Amino acid sequence: MQRSRFVIIGLGNIGTLLIKMLSRDFDLICIDSDPEALASAQKLNHPNLKGVVGDATSRLVLEEAGVAEADTVIITTTTEKYTIEIARVLHEKFNIPRVIAMGITRDGINQLENLGAEVENIFNISATVLRNRLDFKTKAVLGVGLEKNEILEVEVNPNSALANKPLSSLNPHNWRVGIIYREGNILIPQGNTVIKPRDRLIILGNPQVLQSVADILTFRSQEFPLRYGDTLAALLEGDEKDVFFEELGYIFSLLPLEKTLLIHVPNDPGYLENLKKKAEDAKLGEVKFLAADNLMPATLNRMLSENGHKAGLLVLPKQELTNGRLSFFAKSKKKFFLLDLVSAIQCPLVLAVGTFPYKNVAVPCISVEHMQHALETTLAISTAVNFEVSALLPKPPKYISAQEEEDGFQRTKKAISELSHAHRKSIKMLEFEGNPIREIPQALKKFSLAVSEIGAWSTHGVLRSLLWPDVEWKIMRDSPVSTLLVPSHDLKL
Repeated sequence: MQRSRFVIIGLGNIGTLLIKMLSRDFDLICIDSDPEALASAQKLNHPNLKGVVGDATSRLVLEEAGVAEADTVIITTTTEKYTIEIARVLHEKFNIPRVIAMGITRDGINQLENLGAEVENIFNISATVLRNRLDFKTKAVLGVGLEKNEILEVEVNPNSALANKPLSSLNPHNWRVGIIYREGNILIPQGNTVIKPRDRLIILGNPQVLQSVADILTFRSQEFPLRYGDTLAALLEGDEKDVFFEELGYIFSLLPLEKTLLIHVPNDPGYLENLKKKAEDAKLGEVKFLAADNLMPATLNRMLSENGHKAGLLVLPKQELTNGRLSFFAKSKKKFFLLDLVSAIQCPLVLAVGTFPYKNVAVPCISVEHMQHALETTLAISTAVNFEVSALLPKPPKYISAQEEEDGFQRTKKAISELSHAHRKSIKMLEFEGNPIREIPQALKKFSLAVSEIGAWSTHGVLRSLLWPDVEWKIMRDSPVSTLLVPSHDLKL
């Protein structure tokens, strides 16, 4: 497994300041031809810093440094000819998701960009600017005001409590929205202007207030799963084992939920008393028991609404949904049951198999379009719960994949790197060759929880699924660990 890894080439003023600014959770490799510069960097006591003495235009030096394993390479050298040569070697000999460099002349900047580098003009550059490129969700706007974070540029997360709301509803105190960037256009905000997901806002005001506002806009302050509701709900068919209730109690202790709702089918008179005893042993807090005629999505949604509950998380045993003895058609029916359930209840699901506590969490990353929300949710939970996060990436077949598949694979790696930087949390990348439907469930045996976006599942009928397998569904179905299924970004709440 690979931790998130930066490589800094050049340890002048900017490179040294970057070491101080970047998260100490990342692996950091520094390359410089001056041993004294590397010795000074080591004195900064970064716990995961490795120094390599050598000329970074040499492929052998770069290989020795482990550049091939890097998520991002930052070139801070101030000699443009040298910078371009480093970028050329990286472009031709390595496959780096992200290269950031400093340019001086117009021609030099063009050459660097043609080599796939993101370029900052040396006359505007600082360690803060480079840090802002990595911490892309929020960044200080330099060269304006007092430069004390009294002006911030913020990207609106789709999960933010302020997304899709008009400015007039925010009633801001000690801060204002100055400009909105949306799809390449500049909007001058009015009271009826609605904040859209992925808008970039220039916000102004008191620095302490702005940081709290930025947290809300970027979804950092919103604890999972309170965006959906405050109740832990569980569906019970009557034959759940003790370990299911133990995992339910663990989840309740883990997340900021206020009450528990146990929905069960009518059973013999002793069942309810036994259920109450299990709920008490599991320490589920304030518990309400509801008997349902059936556990169909529409019925459950109606019962929640009638009883004034808003589910933040719904838990059910996984075995009954993905039993290996079921026929293909029965498994497909279970899949559409889950899709209907998320659509009706409008909250995340946990399919529990008893693999708790959640010490290491894996996110299968089949496509960049659907893995981002799952990773963002995982990282949001990890701010309160200390667990390792890993991204499982199937590699395109070496000799038969199209360039489009390879480009998609590289985009996925870059997106993972950017999320890691933004959340200041190391994400281990584990790459797999072969059929992901077989390889990823096998790899999940080493983890305690898998996280996936349910919107990635195909909604094609059973017959079409025979010809075009639903990879994301099959991976979840065959996963040997408890699985958290998060709704899509566009779920209406």
